[in-house]
Amino acid sequence: MMKTKKVFFAATVLALFSLAPLFCQEGDSSQAQEAGGGNPSQDQNAQGGFQNLFGGSYVPAKSAKEFWSQVSPFVNIGVNITLNTESKLKSAPSPTAFSLAVGGIWPNKAFLSFQPRLAFWTSYYLWDGKNALPAEVENRTAFVLNFMLDLPAAATFRFQKFQVEAGAGLGLLARAALLANGVSESDSGASGSAGQDKKEIQKWFWGNARFLYMELFGAWEWKFTERIAAGFELRYYLPIGSLADGRGLTESIIALSAKLIF
Repeated sequence: MMKTKKVFFAATVLALFSLAPLFCQEGDSSQAQEAGGGNPSQDQNAQGGFQNLFGGSYVPAKSAKEFWSQVSPFVNIGVNITLNTESKLKSAPSPTAFSLAVGGIWPNKAFLSFQPRLAFWTSYYLWDGKNALPAEVENRTAFVLNFMLDLPAAATFRFQKFQVEAGAGLGLLARAALLANGVSESDSGASGSAGQDKKEIQKWFWGNARFLYMELFGAWEWKFTERIAAGFELRYYLPIGSLADGRGLTESIIALSAKLIF
C-alpha cells in the first residue's frame, strides 16, 4: 500500500511538472508588465499575458466569450492497442479496439498549451484467479467500458502549411466491468462463478494504481485555415500500476488516430 502511494505521488508530481511551463510563463509576464514603463505598445503586449517561445503572446481572457475563443476543440478517431504479455493459452493476444475521443486546446495560439482529452473504447476481460486479462470473445466474462482522461501539456511547432505537436502528461483510466452478453451470473469462473469473477475484475482495475498512466504523444496536422487543421496522432501510455506490480509494460496502450482541430 505504501509503495502504491509513493508511485501515485511521484506520477502526480511529474504531471504537475509537465504543466509548469504554463504557470511559469504567466509569472514571467507579470514581471515584464511591472517593468514595462510607460510605453503603450509594450504594455499592450505584456498586459496580463506571457511571451511565448517562437513568437506571439497570450493575453488572459477578460470574459467567458474571450476564454472560449482561445479554446480549439478537437476529435480523434482511431485504434488502441493494449499490450498483453500473458500466456495466449489463457488470454487474448494484445487486443485492438476502435476508439473515439474529444478534447480541447488552450490557449490555441500559444507555443505551450494544455490539451485535456476524454477517450472511449470497449473491451472484453476474464479473471484468471490473480489478474484481469484481455479475453477473446469466446472466453469473455466481462464487457468493459474504458474511459481515458488525458491531462497533457503540449508544444506546437507551427510552419506555413502544417504544424507538429509534442506533449506529455498524466492519463487516468476509468473502467466499468459489466457481465458480458451471453454470460450469466451462475456460470463457472475462476473465483467460483462468472458473477464473482466480474466483481474481482472491477476491484482489480482500481487496485495498486492500475488506473494511472504517464503518457507521451506526437501529432502532425495540415493547416486548412487559421483554426482548422487535420492530421494524425500517436500516443503511448506507460502503465504505472503494472510497473508497481512487477508486471513490466503489460497493459501499455498505443493509440493511433486521425485528429481534427476546429
